[in-house]
Amino acid sequence: MRHVCTPDTDLDELVGRQSDCAGDFRYGPIPRAMKNDEELVLENSGELSAFMLAKVKMLIWDLFVVETEERIHPGKHFRLILD
Repeated sequence: MRHVCTPDTDLDELVGRQSDCAGDFRYGPIPRAMKNDEELVLENSGELSAFMLAKVKMLIWDLFVVETEERIHPGKHFRLILD
């Protein structure tokens, strides 16, 4: 899976957010890759601030999604690649 980062990329984009229409939660690329046990390439990761990169690196070990009250652990094949 690939996701293109911009200077405006935030945690809501990477983790997920409530849908405006139905109120459903839409998972972002990090939890989707973790759940599917696949590789996630964050393209243009150099556009992220040092603070955002630090947050992303913390999330990949243990992600708790407040909106769904779900704890997501990465599978053994999950990898995050900063490109």
